[in-house]
Amino acid sequence: AEHCPVYAAADQKGFFDHYNLDIDIAPATNDGHDTLEALQHREFDYAVAPALTWLPYLHAGLAAHLVMGVQPGYFRLLVRRSSGITRLDQLMDRNVAMPDMNAADKLFFSIMMRRKGLDALTRINWVALPFAEIADSARAQRIDAVVAHDPYAWLLLQTAPDLFVELAGSNTGHYAERTSLVLGVADSALQADPDAATSLVLALHSAARWANTHRDDAATLIAGSMPELSPASARAMLHDAPAIHPVLGQSLRDQIAQYCDELQLVGLLPDAENTTLLAQSYTRNVLRE
Repeated sequence: AEHCPVYAAADQKGFFDHYNLDIDIAPATNDGHDTLEALQHREFDYAVAPALTWLPYLHAGLAAHLVMGVQPGYFRLLVRRSSGITRLDQLMDRNVAMPDMNAADKLFFSIMMRRKGLDALTRINWVALPFAEIADSARAQRIDAVVAHDPYAWLLLQTAPDLFVELAGSNTGHYAERTSLVLGVADSALQADPDAATSLVLALHSAARWANTHRDDAATLIAGSMPELSPASARAMLHDAPAIHPVLGQSLRDQIAQYCDELQLVGLLPDAENTTLLAQSYTRNVLRE
């Protein structure tokens, strides 16, 4: 997405050019599921999608490998101020809106709640709602909360501070230390041109480090990706975000194994699978080949 600071830096600050890459960006997809469906149909060779979206596809046989954690997730659970909700368990049997039912946001918070003994996947009334209708639906008390990722969740907090308050998110604690958006490569492309995969990882690795240490500049690059996202709002959003750490090699395998554990927790991967072995089979360190 254009509001991804790492991609914006790689594209606009010359990191792709530095590594002699001529990047052809595929037409925008709606979410990670659409992206991986397109990758599966060989519409492109590389994709960035949430780890929680990648793993069920890889387990189902998608011929690809994960090569780099690009940046953390910016997931937020916002509750309507007048709802009286102050704890996660109070969301059970409530209406919670999602701008995109296929996004990783719902799964992230379902895992968070499952660790607290709450079955959010079946006990919450998930409501598909276009982003533009969320604020009005909250004012009309048709929804009690919303799960979304930045910049969408951030914009709701900034444009309707009297309406929403953040109850939980991925920007603090151990969640802030984990990667979310992960770069994967189709096996056919990796076999045909392994040097290209190495160059792309190096370019995004450099861009991630730059974006983390130049947040004001990175905010300028993504401002305008949405009409409502002003430069000042983009700067505040990135300064509120976790550190942008590129993740490779063993660190990537460890984090992918943890994601596999969590998907087992909510029944989206078989319990009998060894998650350490799964992570080893799903990842590749292209910098050591």
